[in-house]
Amino acid sequence: MNLPAPAQLVPYGIHNEQSDIRAHVAVFAQRVLVYQTRRMIALLSKRSYTRGYATQPGANGTTTGEGILVPISDIPWLRTIPCPKFPWDTFPIKGATTSEKGAAAVSLVCLLLKHGGFPLWVFATESKDSEIQVQGTDIIIAARQRIQVKCDWCAGLKQWHPQCTGNLFIQTAEINPFKRT
Repeated sequence: MNLPAPAQLVPYGIHNEQSDIRAHVAVFAQRVLVYQTRRMIALLSKRSYTRGYATQPGANGTTTGEGILVPISDIPWLRTIPCPKFPWDTFPIKGATTSEKGAAAVSLVCLLLKHGGFPLWVFATESKDSEIQVQGTDIIIAARQRIQVKCDWCAGLKQWHPQCTGNLFIQTAEINPFKRT
């Protein structure tokens, strides 16, 4: 259901955050959808998409977020990480606070990072130092990555779950009526 966006929404989201990578935890789909922030911004600058609106529990139907609905089929460089062994039954319910859902989403991404199941885009070069190569190091990697995690409950393809929308919700504006962090 699309509600009219109230005037008090302030720009906040992909265009003014400082992330390198974005991860959408798609709860119904039981997957994490990952992409490079700069590539999504480039896509948004070239194509026009439908706007969508979000609310928060307790906001009495007031729109608290605005975003762009990007069809997953339009994102060929999207990385999809199935997480069937994650205990989804312990994830906060859809009506939980944004803080609770966000913390659970971040915990899942941390688990994926810890176990090597999360894609990172790095700068890699071959070591030209023969002493380092002799010691067994052929490639040097530099990776300072900032990851933004979103709980995008209905993200995903319909074949993954009937309640999935087929889109990612790319947030562009919000209000924080409850002053939660």
